Amino acid sequence: MKDIICSTSIGYLGIILEILRSLTVMGKRKAPVAIGISIILLVIIDLLMTRQLLPYNDTSEGLMFILTMSIGYGIGSIILLEYAHHVSKEIRGKSRFSNIMHWSVIITQFSLFVILLVMLIFGNTGHFFSRTVFAVSSIFATIIMGTISFKFFSWYKASNYKTPIVLFYAIAALTLAFSIGEDAGTKLLMVNVIQEKTPLGTPTESSFLYSESEEYNGQIVYKEVTSNITTLYIIPDSHLELYNYLNSIVLPIGFAFRWIASTMLLRSIYQKITKLPLSLWIILFLPLIFYLVGKMPGFFSGESLAGIDEEYRYYFRILFRAGTIAGNILFGLAFFIVARRLVASRVKDYLILAGIGDTIVGISLSTSAIEPTYGAAGHSLVLLSSYLFTLGLYSSALSVSQDLKLRQSIRESAINESKLLVGIGSAQMIQELE
Repeated sequence: MKDIICSTSIGYLGIILEILRSLTVMGKRKAPVAIGISIILLVIIDLLMTRQLLPYNDTSEGLMFILTMSIGYGIGSIILLEYAHHVSKEIRGKSRFSNIMHWSVIITQFSLFVILLVMLIFGNTGHFFSRTVFAVSSIFATIIMGTISFKFFSWYKASNYKTPIVLFYAIAALTLAFSIGEDAGTKLLMVNVIQEKTPLGTPTESSFLYSESEEYNGQIVYKEVTSNITTLYIIPDSHLELYNYLNSIVLPIGFAFRWIASTMLLRSIYQKITKLPLSLWIILFLPLIFYLVGKMPGFFSGESLAGIDEEYRYYFRILFRAGTIAGNILFGLAFFIVARRLVASRVKDYLILAGIGDTIVGISLSTSAIEPTYGAAGHSLVLLSSYLFTLGLYSSALSVSQDLKLRQSIRESAINESKLLVGIGSAQMIQELE
């Protein structure tokens, strides 16, 4: 199996190099957007596989691990971080915070890539490597999102405009930070990892079970059987109620506030032209409706959906994940629409970064890191995406605050949609004067 994976890796890396050569001849924005879309599609597949909505086997799991690692952490991180490095060069020269965050993320991201590469080549004995990647990426992402949340609150307090969009993005960033931290905390601290010797003749397999076990006094979430070791991820009965409660409250609250902030931003854009048509309101509300309806049984029973007939569980999962994916695409799309309407090229670049980051972070967060290969790799992209989102908005605020002509250009090119940019930019300017 290792020989197959290694040969596949070498062949795939050759393809990656060809893709890199073709992307370098594209415009400076086309390559990051193209690779951003590729990562989004990969993480969506990771999400659907770890949530039992797409079938998988050992071969598809190995392939998705290689793809997620090589694109998400390899070529994708190189292109996106190089783009971020290029467009933020001037900002980082003026902001020590941006420069420290930038280099910290680069070092951490590629350190995680090395760990994933070690996992691929030498295995993941005891699942130590996958849990390390999960823990490190979640801690850094929580800190980054908490920092941009603090900046949003300070911008709202200092701004003369007091636009609600800034306030709701502050709350959205804060609840997203809590969501990332809560997800890591519950899975690392409340889920026990038990390893046993595999009985002779047992076929190798891996699957999410979410089944109660009297033998282990808990719920078996995930089971991985290899030729030598059987690994079980178990939530003890003593932790199960709190585990389900936290997952049922924190993540939906974060999703709801991100939806409110993004909807307000999109509404402000279209108000310049006309009132939002009914069809657009339907498009905006469908992800939230799907998310809440699909999540509703899980409010009481968690991922197991206990108490729901087996034939209906699949449909609730489809609704919930469809809402998750569509909602996060909507969140990122809001920034791309604003960027398309702006004349200022620097702010366009920053908003593209924010849009890519805002889309990936929610989808990767919903991917189960309990799956120790492609699941952990896909989920851990919360670090890269949180950084792109934070860098994009923070750099926008600094640019608008320091350039009078840029502020005027934004007002002239996008009167209503500039409420967010002018709000945070003017607040940053006031803070600098103080």
